[in-house]
Amino acid sequence: MEKVDSTTKKNEKIAIFASFLSGLTTEELPPACYYAAARIFPKKSQKKIQFGWSSFMAVIHQLTNRSRQEMRSFYRQKADFGSLVEWALLKKKPQPQPLSAFFGNQTVETSLSIAYIDAFLRKMASLTGKGSLQEKKDQLLHLLRNISPLEAKYVARIITSDTRTGFQEGLLLDAIALAFERKKTHVRYAHMVLNDLGELALAARNQSLDLNTITPRLFQPLRSMLATKVETIDKALDAYPQVICERKIDGFRAQLHIDKQGSKIYSRNQEDVTNAFPEILDSITATIKEHVSPCILDGEIVSLVDNKPVFFQDISTRILRKTDIASSAKKMPCYYFIFDILLFRGKSLLQTDLQKRKEIVDRMPTSNHIRIISSETLSDTEKINHLFQEAINEGYEGLMLKDPHSLYLAGRRGKGWLKLKGTLPTLDLVIVGAEWGHGRRTDWLSNYHLAARGLNEFQVIGKTFKGLTDDEFSQMTDRLKSLTVTEESYGLSVQPQVIVEVEFDNIQESSKYASGMALRFARIKRIRNDKSVDEVDSIETVHQLYRDQFKRQKRATKA
Repeated sequence: MEKVDSTTKKNEKIAIFASFLSGLTTEELPPACYYAAARIFPKKSQKKIQFGWSSFMAVIHQLTNRSRQEMRSFYRQKADFGSLVEWALLKKKPQPQPLSAFFGNQTVETSLSIAYIDAFLRKMASLTGKGSLQEKKDQLLHLLRNISPLEAKYVARIITSDTRTGFQEGLLLDAIALAFERKKTHVRYAHMVLNDLGELALAARNQSLDLNTITPRLFQPLRSMLATKVETIDKALDAYPQVICERKIDGFRAQLHIDKQGSKIYSRNQEDVTNAFPEILDSITATIKEHVSPCILDGEIVSLVDNKPVFFQDISTRILRKTDIASSAKKMPCYYFIFDILLFRGKSLLQTDLQKRKEIVDRMPTSNHIRIISSETLSDTEKINHLFQEAINEGYEGLMLKDPHSLYLAGRRGKGWLKLKGTLPTLDLVIVGAEWGHGRRTDWLSNYHLAARGLNEFQVIGKTFKGLTDDEFSQMTDRLKSLTVTEESYGLSVQPQVIVEVEFDNIQESSKYASGMALRFARIKRIRNDKSVDEVDSIETVHQLYRDQFKRQKRATKA
């Protein structure tokens, strides 16, 4: 990884890593791919290290003679935890202990291998319960005492899931293709279906396997296809002469896997959330199972009150609930709205265009909690606009406009699916704090704390790092540094003088901020140098906009 890190040229990164992958054993190949993608275990794994930066830093302080002030200063310059660990350990205290303290009596090589780091991480993940955090610190202490600072750099990056090599997932897929002489398109297709980089690498190495024939598997969720924002209906029709129009639901995106023996629901992050929605599982009738099994559906989960969708914040609480789920389901029943199908009666539909997939969906039997999102294929701006206004009035976000001939491209935000949202009012807010960025934004203050005007003070209602150009980030950094009130390693609190106009998707209640409110998906529309602090919107305005949302959406009965 150090060689990959040392070059900025994409093709060189790919070639270096491809050469590395081709020389690995079957056991080494999967973890190497996970580590390169800033993961420790595959997505479907329930294993977690549960070991944060502060715990790691406690071990580093114990091992080195670096002061906390020195380390804060270094991190401010680099904004890279792995490099910080490497630098700190160059001043390691001379207290060697054998690695056998961690690995038992087995022979340990002086150079850290993939096998050893895999064993180390699995052991750390297995430590749970009372006293486990201290035991993890002790194990890490033993390891770091016996490896080089450079090796420690990558151990730190792996544990914190931040490899910082510029080796993004797309480049890793290209490296797998090059290593095993596979077509890039076939590797990407297999990745979409398998959704596991380790399995993908093993499949690519198996030359007897045609990657393009891999079929989606029940209970192994695919990544969701994403949509691109479009500003107007005319722009959508410029791309396609006809579009399939659906109401855009602000719900909980989910895949529903149905089999005659059982069914499961997965979130867009591939987490199993089946237990959170018993009413949906109970509504999968024998008729549905007989008609579709085995089947994978794509859709949105939403609750309805007076035929209007419930506020997203209320639905999301269902995922977090651990007890009394049946009561919650009774007070706030949820429905699964189908808009796509990926596997039907065991046959993959990933190479089938959307129009034909829709025909299959429209013929599906439904039930009380399993419904189909209605759609129309239109080519007239006026008719689409009428449907758009209907959707807004019914409490939906807007419309999805889809190419009838689009294939399902999981994980991509391409042009096959477009989203047209209704406009919401913007807010003029003041920046009261900012955090240092990461990656190419290392030298900029780029995550801004946004506040509304309260009775006696400004009240924070969210953060954003979106909306500005690189030049604006640079200029904003200089401006905010000149307004510094207090300074921490992560950023600054500043005098409330910089006003920005902010767009957002909606406002929700939040215990995170003293204001009790939080903007969802906030982004800066423009910097308002023409406005004074007195013109910042009040917290009362924020509360009113929050209440206005419920003219379109409903709140659920508290469960």
